[in-house]
Amino acid sequence: MQMKGSINPWSSRLLIVLCLVLSFLVPYSGGVLVQKALTARWERYGFTPDGTLSWWDNSVYSMKTAIKWRSKGFTASGMRQWKAMDISPEEASEWRNARADVAAAVEWRRYAFAPERAADWMRFQFSIGDAIAWRKHGFEAKEAAAWREKGMSPTGAARAKRSGAVQ
Repeated sequence: MQMKGSINPWSSRLLIVLCLVLSFLVPYSGGVLVQKALTARWERYGFTPDGTLSWWDNSVYSMKTAIKWRSKGFTASGMRQWKAMDISPEEASEWRNARADVAAAVEWRRYAFAPERAADWMRFQFSIGDAIAWRKHGFEAKEAAAWREKGMSPTGAARAKRSGAVQ
């Protein structure tokens, strides 16, 4: 048996190339359409397309999460470190108002200082270690600063206070 017609190799090659191109274009086009639809949804809440992509680049895919951070005055890149340290938008805002960066906030939190209290100690230029020592003896920042100005240590100030000395 002999075949009378042969298949043109160029048409076979063209068919293969067409299938390869379509195997790329179909998923790519679907992805682009999904991204545009999601971006349009975020735009209704005041996010720009570039802003939306910035939030996504910083691993924030939930619009509710992005809105929480944005309402506290954070940008997508500005919230990244706070979120990595598992600090909520509300608390991050309090620490930022206390003029603490992420590293300082983490250290003060480690020793159970609230943002407002830590701000007092920082305002009087106490290190974390000094603040811990003074607090251990029952002093708040303002009172500790007054005793420190007199040259007293936390232990000495506590003894003086117990004996009735006035700062």
